[in-house]
Amino acid sequence: MKTFPALFALAALALGTLLSPPSAFADEVSDPARLVVGDVRAVYQISGDQWKGDVGEALFYTRKVLDAYARRGVSRDALHIVAVVHGDAGYWLLNDAAYASWEGERARTGATNPNATLVRELIAGGVQVEMCASTMEQKGWKPGDLLPGVKITPGAYPRIVDLQLQGYAHVDFD
Repeated sequence: MKTFPALFALAALALGTLLSPPSAFADEVSDPARLVVGDVRAVYQISGDQWKGDVGEALFYTRKVLDAYARRGVSRDALHIVAVVHGDAGYWLLNDAAYASWEGERARTGATNPNATLVRELIAGGVQVEMCASTMEQKGWKPGDLLPGVKITPGAYPRIVDLQLQGYAHVDFD
């Protein structure tokens, strides 16, 4: 029972840290000069079918990251961002004809792909947008069904692991 006071003191210290006002810490963290602004490497794993307004949520936030770095004066050459799309979000990368005929989990039959413009902007901004070949095979899609500029990767998970081994931070959207 002698360890009880020590454990209690440790728990109280931890709780006090959690409950203390974060003002001093927040000032340090929010300083934009303290952010890494060169040779940024990130791989976005995009598999969930969540939407932000009229576009895929993960694509929306990928563009926000590009914009945030641009506001800090980081050149596109210093950003190395790969968006690996698979699973339920795969249809986000279909061209209008394939999208209009897709009858998947979130059917939008007859519609044009609302993500097409955003995907084009991401690619123009230097983001490498990749579709998982395994997802394509499972859904019956062909390379001609994809938006222009989208690359095909043999498998989402091996690609993500490969990029992590090359120093890319993993950001998971599912």
